Amino acid sequence: MKRQLFILFFGFLLYLLSGSLVLAQNFQFQTESNKVFQGKPEVDSLSKNNKLNQIIVTFKKKPTAGELIKLSRKSKKSRLKYAITGTDAMVFEVSEGVIQESLNELRADTIVESAVVDKALDLLYIPNDPAIKATPAPGKPILQWSLYNLNLVGSGRTAFDISKGSSGVTVAVLDSQVDSSHEDLQGKFSSLVDCTSGSCQTVSSMTANPSNLDESHGTHVAGIIGAATNNNLGIASTGFNTNMLYIRIRDQNGNMLISYFVNAVRYAADHNAKIINMSLGSLAANLDGPIIAQINDAVTYAWNKGVLLVAAAGNCGWNESHHKAAGDPCDIYDEAGNFVRHSVNEKYYPAASPNMLNVAALDVNNNLAPYSQHNDPTDPQIGNWISILAPGGNFSTNSDKEFGIASTWPLNSYYYNLGTSAAAPHVSGIAALIWAAKPVLTNLQVKSIIEQTANKNIASGTTNNGMVDAVKALDSLNVTITPVSPTPTGTPVLSSTPTLTGQGKPGDANGDNKVDGLDYVVWLQNYNKSVGNGRLSGDFSGNGFVDGLDYVIWLNNYNK
Repeated sequence: MKRQLFILFFGFLLYLLSGSLVLAQNFQFQTESNKVFQGKPEVDSLSKNNKLNQIIVTFKKKPTAGELIKLSRKSKKSRLKYAITGTDAMVFEVSEGVIQESLNELRADTIVESAVVDKALDLLYIPNDPAIKATPAPGKPILQWSLYNLNLVGSGRTAFDISKGSSGVTVAVLDSQVDSSHEDLQGKFSSLVDCTSGSCQTVSSMTANPSNLDESHGTHVAGIIGAATNNNLGIASTGFNTNMLYIRIRDQNGNMLISYFVNAVRYAADHNAKIINMSLGSLAANLDGPIIAQINDAVTYAWNKGVLLVAAAGNCGWNESHHKAAGDPCDIYDEAGNFVRHSVNEKYYPAASPNMLNVAALDVNNNLAPYSQHNDPTDPQIGNWISILAPGGNFSTNSDKEFGIASTWPLNSYYYNLGTSAAAPHVSGIAALIWAAKPVLTNLQVKSIIEQTANKNIASGTTNNGMVDAVKALDSLNVTITPVSPTPTGTPVLSSTPTLTGQGKPGDANGDNKVDGLDYVVWLQNYNKSVGNGRLSGDFSGNGFVDGLDYVIWLNNYNK
């Protein structure tokens, strides 16, 4: 049996004292004793539970009640515990120490297709001290540098000038525990849900603070996506007014089981989530084929219901020399649970699942963070599987902690950290801004807009599309901007349409070999229409429809 890995992509968004229009003007990290998160560094609380005692069973055909009863009674050491939502798969609980015996018994039954250990996900930490309070200092980056790098805030026109999100757009956050009483998360949860008992149930709060539920990671991720913004308190979030459906998938034993994850994904899809953020995962090499199939089936179900899927790409991009010994979250194990090797830049799930908007991490200078998973076309087992980049931060000592990402933390505090766990929620928040600005978009359109408007020149080659650019993504929607600076002086009038000769420049609709305002007018007049004459009608992509992608082509070639 492969040893299960818990994978945490831990990194967070930095929201501190700033003069920005959208940031809390008087924010500073709390230093009072009642505001400080006391205890050991968070990484120390993540003791892995290797005594997993659940088996996922799939069947050759849908079993009858009698067949399930008979199967469950075959062994006195296992019992049918619950079903996985939306599938015929069942979860059996097994007595400690006899899991291999139970696997053999179940696999031998004629109605069973597969029987595998219910593996677990986890929250992958970068080795450093996360419990660091910060004060801005000379020579350090601007405190909310990740928002500036993404063009959410800054000088001139920004993404928050175009969209401030909407409480009508819900991001489902699948994570550990969250401190729902945090001062900067009040009013931001549409619902709190626990999916660790075989079904998903709403709960009134998540503030008990049991150490094995690790509410710090979930609180941090939630803050990046949806902390209350422009409220003169704490931090600003990427999603601004966005709502969150928070789903806990870490149980009292510290496990984040695949069966919990599958039920949570389906629950989110069935309860009006537009986006699912997954700052978690497991190395593909540590997952059995049937487990990967369960993950893929769940996310495909959500995708087919119109949900955008966002996942952290993983924190095992370091070279082999970085790993000092067995025991870190990038380890590979054999079927018997024995350490085999360290993983270097291998695929993760659910990030590698179909239709996933998977996210690698950047540092403050827009370089690939050294820990981040990345594309490698020279290795056929890896290839070009990662889509985009977003800030995840990078620091190695307390003295340079400001180069990490900060966000909400339990007990009304705010902490720095780093990882692809931070990168993914940046993207989820931006996706929520896009959907708020144009609710008629499909999940495929939102995904395409984020990918097609990304800056491919940043960390070129490490992902397929480069770094997310929030302004370009929102610009592609042709949304009315309030306020706009500078104020437009009017729309140019197209007096005639010259005859097109050849293909011309990309974005050149009227064939005058220039890409200018006249071409924009052609695009605008045909926006959201099906056309048959290509760029003559502003269809610069040639897909037969004039949409936001054609605007991006025009914008990228304007005045060139």
